[in-house]
Amino acid sequence: MTRIKFSTLALTLLFALSNGVSAETRSHRDAQIFVNQAQIGRNLPGIALSVAKQSVTFTTIAAKLGRVDASTAVSKEINALLPKYQSKWDENIAQAFEKLFSQEELSSLASEGRASKYAAKVREQQDKIGLEMESSSKPILNDLVSEALNAVLSKPPLE
Repeated sequence: MTRIKFSTLALTLLFALSNGVSAETRSHRDAQIFVNQAQIGRNLPGIALSVAKQSVTFTTIAAKLGRVDASTAVSKEINALLPKYQSKWDENIAQAFEKLFSQEELSSLASEGRASKYAAKVREQQDKIGLEMESSSKPILNDLVSEALNAVLSKPPLE
């Protein structure tokens, strides 16, 4: 019985350690560095506001506040919520880069930024990066927009 417990513990520990190591590869770290330094995820507030404006809830808010004030109110809530969502958004961008770029390319981008000889490849891969982000980050975007719209709805004069 003790032998089984020890084997189970050893396998669990091995599995946990192997997962931790694989999740933090050099490629991944370089992708994160590049995404953060280049501020590639800074478009999240604009994308979220654009998505919010297409919703029925935004139309309801705009009917009560006017379109400009509704945009301002929703934008303010989105910005207030960014600390909750930005890091995951950036992480998903880094994962997209990791899928599309080699270790050499990511290392160069991380150390040289937009001066890297691979910067042109970043522009060339925009559509693929966008598709990766759409599939991986739609839930983040939906949660951010829903939370922002609900926050606006819960405040006077809309309550």
